[in-house]
Amino acid sequence: MLTNKIISIIISITAILIIPIQIITTFVLGLLVTLTFGLLLVPISLIWTALFLTPLLGLSKVYERIPILRFPISIIGISIAVLGNIYTAIMPSMGEVESRYVKMVICQTFPYSWRFMQLQEGKDVIEQNDILTKILREVSTAKPLGKYLDNLRADVVSRPYYMNKNYQLDW
Repeated sequence: MLTNKIISIIISITAILIIPIQIITTFVLGLLVTLTFGLLLVPISLIWTALFLTPLLGLSKVYERIPILRFPISIIGISIAVLGNIYTAIMPSMGEVESRYVKMVICQTFPYSWRFMQLQEGKDVIEQNDILTKILREVSTAKPLGKYLDNLRADVVSRPYYMNKNYQLDW
């Protein structure tokens, strides 16, 4: 949880600089994507996948499985998660707003990004006092991400596992 708190604090601090930059870069890059008929989105997606998504998910999976490596993984993962969040913020979404939110949630839920992806894909369950619930509750305080997570929660609680449970997911 400490790793996630550090990520949250750094993202909050860097947001002061990133929000003005985001306005300019999304506009300019959005124009470039339009002029290239969307071809610019291919390298943007490849960079996201290679530099941020794959390392975050891999580190997250190792973090959960090998406790002795948690400290070094946290050190490496914090920088990747923060940079990944910044990268996602400054890139144009081109109408794929939900994809942008997923990327931001993946970054902001590190070191539990792997579990978040598993939950999203219906391959994992989340219990009432789960650490991921606490992290998602914190991430959902940002309005756009909160709306996305509300939709995800509605999907999750409609799954068969949750139908017979007597608790609500409260993120």
